[in-house]
Parts: sequence; structure tokens; C-alpha cells
Amino acid sequence: MKWNDAVKNYPNKWLLFEAIESSSKDGKRIIEDLSVINSFDDSRKALEQYSEMHKKDKSREMYVYHTKNKELVIEERSWIGVRKYG
Repeated sequence: MKWNDAVKNYPNKWLLFEAIESSSKDGKRIIEDLSVINSFDDSRKALEQYSEMHKKDKSREMYVYHTKNKELVIEERSWIGVRKYG
């Protein structure tokens, strides 16, 4: 699914979605195709589900984003330091 289709199908919702096809350009993630995992009215519930799913499988590229945003803009972050897994 494209982001503009997600905006139409899930108006005014927080979406937890997985990037199916994506790439990087100029410090941004470009999501060509996505799969909606769940939709929420409350951002906290969306982030809770994201956290649970991310703990189980860190290899999945998942995001939480609100459909009020007509464009999907995801800034890439560089992680510096030690990260604890588990």
C-alpha cells in the first residue's frame, strides 16, 4: 500500500505499519510500499504495540505515524554509543 492510500483508508488515525519496500536518500527513509499492522486513536497504544512487536523481532522495519500527515517523512538517525538489546 502507498502512504496516500493509507491516509484515505485510515483518516485521522495513528498507524503502526511495516515498510515492505524502502530505501534511503538524503538522510530520509523513503517508504515505497507499506503494510498496515494496526490503527489507533491513541498514540500511546500505538507505541505500546510497536514496542512489544519490536522486542520480539528487531529486524522488522516498523513505524508509528499519524495520517494527518499527507506526506510520509521519516528522518534517519545515527545511533552513537552503547545500546542494550533484550
